[in-house]
Amino acid sequence: MRKRIAAMALLLLCAFCLLAGGSKNVACAQPSEDAFSGDIRMLKQDEDRYVMQVTVENKGEDFSGTVQTIFSGTGVGNTACNVEMTLPAQGKKQYTITITERTADTIRGLCTLNFLDEDGNLLQTISLKNVFGKTAGISVGILSDHYSGLTYLDAGGMDFSIQQLYAPLTLVELNRDNLKSLLDGLYFLVIDEFNVSSLEEDSIQAIQEWVKSGGWLLVGTGEYAEQTLSGFDKDFLNVEVLSVSQPGTENIASENAERYGYYGSYLGQDVDFTRMAVAELYGDKKNGMFYESPENPALCGTVEEGAVSIFYVSLGEDELQKLTTYEVQYMLEETMYRSGSYRTYGGYSEMDYAGQKALAFIDHQNTGMDFTLLEVLIGVYVILAGPVLYLILRKCKKSEWYWIGAPVLGLGFIAGVFFLGQGAGVNETRVYSVTAQQTDGSRKDTYFLAYHSGLDPWEVLLDESYDVAGPGWTWYNRRYNTNLVDYSFIVSDHGDRLSMGIKPQENFENGFLHAGGNAVSRGNISVSGLSGSGVGGNFSGTVTNETDLDMAYLAVWFNSYLRVFSDVKAGETIDLMQAAKDGRCVYENSQELFEDNVLYRMLSLYGTPSNVRYEEDTMAALIIGLGLAAEHQPPLGNYAVLTGVVKDYDRAVSDKCSEMAYGCFYSYADIGGEPNAAN
Repeated sequence: MRKRIAAMALLLLCAFCLLAGGSKNVACAQPSEDAFSGDIRMLKQDEDRYVMQVTVENKGEDFSGTVQTIFSGTGVGNTACNVEMTLPAQGKKQYTITITERTADTIRGLCTLNFLDEDGNLLQTISLKNVFGKTAGISVGILSDHYSGLTYLDAGGMDFSIQQLYAPLTLVELNRDNLKSLLDGLYFLVIDEFNVSSLEEDSIQAIQEWVKSGGWLLVGTGEYAEQTLSGFDKDFLNVEVLSVSQPGTENIASENAERYGYYGSYLGQDVDFTRMAVAELYGDKKNGMFYESPENPALCGTVEEGAVSIFYVSLGEDELQKLTTYEVQYMLEETMYRSGSYRTYGGYSEMDYAGQKALAFIDHQNTGMDFTLLEVLIGVYVILAGPVLYLILRKCKKSEWYWIGAPVLGLGFIAGVFFLGQGAGVNETRVYSVTAQQTDGSRKDTYFLAYHSGLDPWEVLLDESYDVAGPGWTWYNRRYNTNLVDYSFIVSDHGDRLSMGIKPQENFENGFLHAGGNAVSRGNISVSGLSGSGVGGNFSGTVTNETDLDMAYLAVWFNSYLRVFSDVKAGETIDLMQAAKDGRCVYENSQELFEDNVLYRMLSLYGTPSNVRYEEDTMAALIIGLGLAAEHQPPLGNYAVLTGVVKDYDRAVSDKCSEMAYGCFYSYADIGGEPNAAN
């Protein structure tokens, strides 16, 4: 008996081995865990995109498949950049990919390289960190001879937010030797109780260029004001120390203490500015560079893409150790929000949010069910199916059942057509695109909405003028997706052009895509004699459409006033006051253009707006163009934003798919005077 059992076990074992040998997923068919190696680093940042260099090496057998570069923690689901390649055994390749700023989580710098075979099976994963060369977390560099007195600037380890990405503040101790090498990895730089003029000239220049490129600089003064402010070029930091108060006396900070801090809470935390040496500063306010902060004891200023806050006190004062974590964060936030690179905060981010919803509105306007097939089948039923059913029932001597069978058969036809029609519509690849381009051709951005194309991933090939693609607007759905394999957005590099697509999830809230590329100038939009005093008031001047495109609508937005005029032909000049009298002003608003005003007043998202005299889907495209024009507006000066929308614009997709394309063209006109917050 035991022999029979042993024989049967041996037969089963042999059968199992034969089945395993015939399987495609044999363990020995997979490469060893370290068959591939790889790395990625940033070569350069160009405005809102990053050029990354990927290096991959094959230590095993010949490889033919796809290398995925996945950036995690973007807040919009993971983004995969796919590159198909053949990598021979012991071979090594380098290539570059360009990714959007929204794709990159520069705070963590996390990235994953996946190696997939030709069937899409995952062979190996390599996890990488700090691919953007930054210190882990949101780094704050401290350049001070008394570093220990500034450690409270880590805000107690609380998470800090930059563009809705959250991470702790990480302090980096700097000195004369490591300053230049660590500077590019910082988000903030704090200089306090330090003689700047003792630095090498190239180190001072490096700090100034870092700020101009988007860095955020905080400078402490107090009794160290002269030495801390020394060394900087006058055209970078032209600030004069008028006097320094002695501890125990009233000063400029103590006189304004009630309004300082997080909702005026410096005073609430018993910070006594009379106990400190406080510097009274004068900043060169020509060109609007410096102004007195309404929230902190400091002068603030925008310096090209970056910003500087110069505090009246040394940030190492014992009294400031009383600040709460929120107040420390607010000190940093104010500098960040004043920078040219962060002009999208506040009203501009609201306009971006409006643009996202406006794109979804275009989709809503243009996805009505097509009843053509239903009409044809009803005709077939009336002409053919109905009489045939009657004859069959009559032959069966059941003709009285016709009045029951006819409605049932008719409803069956209707239900079948409905589900077939919905299925055909869902599985068809459709794209709604809005291309916003600065009229001088300096930049072009296209935003896409992925039509609900079922559960299957899809990709579309972009026009050859695009060199970057990735996620678009998703301000309301920020989150971190830790599943690196199950990515949502797909960008593939075919060598001569890009394709992009989406791997649908349970819903399509994330189906917003963005691509940027090269543009050709199409002319300009210019103004003359522009002035205004509100809705219904004296909104005067002329606007000329100097492009070669007929614009369905043209928006003129300045000093909080927005008016939209209809049907502005190529080469046409319109007198704004006369055009309004002629009924060509189809929308006007004198309030700040935040989300509620833009969306709920201009589009019928929650009911029909009063006096609607325009095509709402085209107006939605104009809102997207306005949002992008506001986002990219120059940081200094008082500008009118001029934006026109063109229907049936050039296709952005080269693939076979249904695309509804709009074009938006925008330009800026410096109208002088003081800038308005809404503009």
